[in-house]
Amino acid sequence: MTVRDDSGTEVSTHDLLGAKHLVLYFYPKDDTWGCTKEATQFRESYESFRRKDAEIVGVSRDSVESHRLFKEKYLIPYRLLADVESRLCDAFGVIVEENVYGKNAIQRSTFVFDPSGTLVRAWPKVTVLGHADEVLKEL
Repeated sequence: MTVRDDSGTEVSTHDLLGAKHLVLYFYPKDDTWGCTKEATQFRESYESFRRKDAEIVGVSRDSVESHRLFKEKYLIPYRLLADVESRLCDAFGVIVEENVYGKNAIQRSTFVFDPSGTLVRAWPKVTVLGHADEVLKEL
């Protein structure tokens, strides 16, 4: 499965797995309070994740352009994937039956994979505050 990242580059989900720990987090919408707070908390812990050989990747259904602007505005150092067709969201089961922003919502969720590509931890229904630190402790 491929999606585009914030620079417009096609990214295969297969390519994300296998070299490092992968922290894949799903969030509802760029530049909203909770999503901005979550993104900036991961940003603040970015170097700590790197020291643990972990890559952070955020996913929402926003466009490539929305992600690019969001990254620039909040100085987000990691990749954001534009899952505009909800393929990744559907594959990870993070779409919930709520009408938010005109469509069913993404349930804020995080998945951690080890360097072999094995899922080692999942957080459904994430509480934003303190979540990045909680994920970091699991690595």
